[in-house]
Amino acid sequence: ATDVVSEKLDLNLSDGCGLVFSSVDSRLDLMEGFSSRAVEISSQASEKFKKDTLQTEREFTAYVDANASIIEDEIIKVEARLAGLDKIVSLKRASEMGTLESAEIGRGKAFLRWVTEFARVEEKGKEEEKDLSDKEVEGLELQIEDFVPPAYEEFMDAKKSTNVSVPKATSDIFHGLCLYYRLLTARNALEEIKGKWEYIVTEADMDVDRRALENVAAPTKVIDKNQLDAVIKSILVEGSHERLKVWWELLDRDGDGMLEEEEMNKVVELYQSPIKSAINEFTVAAISNLPEDKVKKIGTKAHKKYLNKLLKRTMSRCYEIEQEAPHRLRCVYAWADKAHQDNKFSAVHVSDDISGRKRYVELLPKISYEEFIDVQKSQFEFLDKIGEGYMKSLREEMWVKQGLRRQNKELVWQCAGFFVVVSLID
Repeated sequence: ATDVVSEKLDLNLSDGCGLVFSSVDSRLDLMEGFSSRAVEISSQASEKFKKDTLQTEREFTAYVDANASIIEDEIIKVEARLAGLDKIVSLKRASEMGTLESAEIGRGKAFLRWVTEFARVEEKGKEEEKDLSDKEVEGLELQIEDFVPPAYEEFMDAKKSTNVSVPKATSDIFHGLCLYYRLLTARNALEEIKGKWEYIVTEADMDVDRRALENVAAPTKVIDKNQLDAVIKSILVEGSHERLKVWWELLDRDGDGMLEEEEMNKVVELYQSPIKSAINEFTVAAISNLPEDKVKKIGTKAHKKYLNKLLKRTMSRCYEIEQEAPHRLRCVYAWADKAHQDNKFSAVHVSDDISGRKRYVELLPKISYEEFIDVQKSQFEFLDKIGEGYMKSLREEMWVKQGLRRQNKELVWQCAGFFVVVSLID
């Protein structure tokens, strides 16, 4: 019975996290009044920085740092409010005054333990609403009311309920978890691009060859601040398709809406990498805050170490090995019906800038966002629901480990029975 409870809790953990991630990817987590708050968050740094373009790496880094600081403050506020610490107006000020212990802020992630209940609650969402306050969580001596925090202030005026079928009592924490995941993604996106000024502003090799062929001057190495703001805003308020599109526009240096294959791969990498990091951080926090029950062997150090090991294996294998991302991206580019150059390569001779000699170059056709999406939907659907994909992979890892554990226990009993029978016969 103990193993059954533990296994069920593990599976609910992956299902709960998956529900949060898929709701964000599908944009089902947004409530009336939330979008305006998210836009306000994303525009705070922009209002302080008056220039429309970031012309140097120093300006770019400073602007990214300013946005990262704002996002980090929001993460602390969300953690604190969802943990029931919303009565403290200023966490930093309270900490300086000695009225708030630093460990108390660390406990802000305690609300994540509720994520293990989402799968069960979702199944019961269509039933008539009941008082859940005295219900036990999967046999553990925990009360539902312990995990339903005071309403987050941005959601207090919202009148419409979420499209996800969960009881009303869970709506505040559900949206809080989704907001937390979005903020983690935004912070990781800023960390991802902080040291990649050259990576973003540098042209693809084929674009350089095209310029040389047409005798066109190199574009100025600048980043449009509005495009960077659009990336942050999309992470906070949009779904997967919209987020991918703004990354595409950020790397579209010449503004023609088309990218080289090399640039297309850059877009996908910049898009998925922050999401992957946020998924890992969110799930690690959920695991670390599992309620401990030594009798049922739940939430112990050994149990959390086991889950973290499975998560690490999932994060390292899912994208490139299980989903075969590099291969699928090559297929998306190759199978897309590209209008540029009539979907054919162009063989040309380009003058070398140094030697002045002509060199043979094959210019491959560029791909537009619409052409990419048309093939990606059928050949690389994983990009539309990255979080759900990672959690499905984690669940499969759990199933395999749980099956092996039961198999090994059965083998032990069979061996023990065999030796008992042999001893009796002897």
